[in-house]
Parts: sequence; C-alpha cells; structure tokens
Amino acid sequence: MQLTTVGREVWRGARKAQQLTEAGAGDPRVQARVRKLKQVEAFREHGVDWPEIQELVGISRATYYRWRKRLKAEGLKGLVPKPKRPKRLRQKVYWTPTLLIEIEALRKQNPTWGRWPIWLSLRRQGFEVSERTVGRILAYLEAHGRVERVAAFLARARRGKVKRKTRRPYAQKKPKGYEVHHPGDLIQVDTLTVTLGPGETIKHFSAVDLFTRFSLAEVHTKATANLAASFLAHRVAQAPFPVKAIQVDGGSEFMAEFEETCQRLGLQLFVLPPKSPKLNGHVERMQRTFRDEFYTRPLPSKIPELQQKLDAYLDHYNRRRPHRALNGLAPLEFLAMMQEEPVPRESQMCWPTTWSGQSGCALLY
Repeated sequence: MQLTTVGREVWRGARKAQQLTEAGAGDPRVQARVRKLKQVEAFREHGVDWPEIQELVGISRATYYRWRKRLKAEGLKGLVPKPKRPKRLRQKVYWTPTLLIEIEALRKQNPTWGRWPIWLSLRRQGFEVSERTVGRILAYLEAHGRVERVAAFLARARRGKVKRKTRRPYAQKKPKGYEVHHPGDLIQVDTLTVTLGPGETIKHFSAVDLFTRFSLAEVHTKATANLAASFLAHRVAQAPFPVKAIQVDGGSEFMAEFEETCQRLGLQLFVLPPKSPKLNGHVERMQRTFRDEFYTRPLPSKIPELQQKLDAYLDHYNRRRPHRALNGLAPLEFLAMMQEEPVPRESQMCWPTTWSGQSGCALLY
C-alpha cells in the first residue's frame, strides 16, 4: 500500500491561514478598523488636524491610540470588537410571596399610588425592601394584568365621569314622528348670553311657537332653573293659545325647578340629544333676530328698564313685523287669519319705526 502525504509548504500555508483567521484577519470589522487606522496615519502625514480627521474618518483621537496600542500588543486579534456584556451581572432577587401579595393589595386599595407611597407603607409595616424593588414588583404585576396601570385607571375614571348621564325624572326624548299641526303644539325655549357693555352681561330667555312663530322673551342677570321656571310660568302662559309641549336643550337651567314646573302645568317636556342645536333651529334663528334687531340699539343696562324695551319690541314683532315664513304676515296676524278673527288693537306701546329711532313712534296694533 502506498501512502501519500501533503507537501510541507502546503501544510505550512494552511496553518498560517488558520492562524490568521483565528486572529481575526478575516473579520470584516477588523478589516474596517485597519482601514481606518491607515486613513488616520495618512491624514496625519499631511498635517490634518484631529477635529477634521475625526469628522472624515469617524473615530476619535482616543479611539485611534487605543486601537493602535492593541494592534502592537496583540496583533490583528486586538482589533476584534470586545463583547459589551458586563463582566458582573446583577443577580435576580426572588420576591417572597408575602411581599408580592402585600404590594398587590396596597395597589388595589389605592389605584393611583406609585412605588414611593407603597414603599413607605411597607417600611412602616416592618418590610425590609428598597423603593426600586417595589417599582420592579409593580411593573411585574402590571405586565401580568394583576393590577391596573395608574394612567389607564385615571383615563377610565375620566371617561366614566364624562359619560355619566344626568337623571331626568320628567323630561323625555321627543317621540319619532311628532308633528306640529296647531298653535302651541310645540314651543322651543333657549337662553342667549348678551354683552351690553364692558362687564355688563345678561341672560336672555327666548321662546317661540313653531306653528305661528309667536315669540316671548325675558332678561335676567343669570340663567338658573328657578328663573327659567318663572319665565315658563309667567311668559309662556301669556300665549294666546294653549301650550302643549316644550322643547329645550340639555342645559342645567332647564332641569330641577323648570322640569317640575312643566310637570305641574301638564306640559310635555322634550330634551334634545347632546350637540344638536339644529334641532332647536326656530328659537336659534329667533335669537339671531334679537341680536340683529334689538340688541344693536342703545339700551339701558338695568333689568327692569331693559325688560320694558324688550316687551315693546316683542309687541311689535308679534303684531306688525312681517315674517317671511308666514307669507309676510306677523305672528298674530297669521293666528287671526287661521282663526278668522281680526287682530286685537289694544296695545299702545311705542317702538321706534327706524333703526335710529329718530322718526318718532308708531302705535303697535
């Protein structure tokens, strides 16, 4: 049998290649570092300053000298990136079941507590535990769904507070298909905030009948349920037709005493859903008319005098002012036509016939 051996030169070449591979010569990271060292040396020979070298090559002066020192001491093996794992790792501390249960109980009893108040409570109970350990235990409990995060609890609590509905013992949603066929079938009521001057703000209560556009109003210094109930009892009761139903928005002034007054007078009370002023469009449009035609004139700031001016305007509006929706008739003229009766000529209240009010007064019939 004939034996063949590998040549001495081939054997030495393979061994040298293996040594170079083991030393890191084939590592692309080592090759990149060697290339950067050569670039730095070339720049230094041409007198380039270190700030510019650092910007061009991407390594600092300290890094260059550290790599060069390792290269001289260990060869290419010294340029192999060293692992960044710490030599000493923190040993995991296992929590006692008693401590875990106690922290969970404290957090459930106080959903907004963080690690510091819980740590302080534990110290007072005699537990030897650090604040950071309490924080890690809380993170463990939150990750496993055993306790709720503080931010999630607060967000849920705020949402629940916003969505909580106010109980309305008498008011109801307007029935689907409810239609207006006669005067007084439905009267829309709303409030308007008006600024008469610097620091002079009033609350204007408005009511309008959907069938005849007959309107009533009253002014006060504030809008409360008690004043809204008074307005309903004294003003809306003056309508020349029986009132059957009232429609309001969800304002607080239309609750409590106002709701009780509607029930006492036998009036149906319909409440609009939130953010739907278009469903109260008639009274909203009437309040725009008040802004444009009444509150643009010079007016007194005292409530009794202002109410007298407002009553005069309402008499003019209901008896003489033409209304486009009523084919040019005033609300009482339209009502008289529907009832085939003449408009009563009893009022002698005076209202200016021009915007400036300089052309005298006209008797309001």
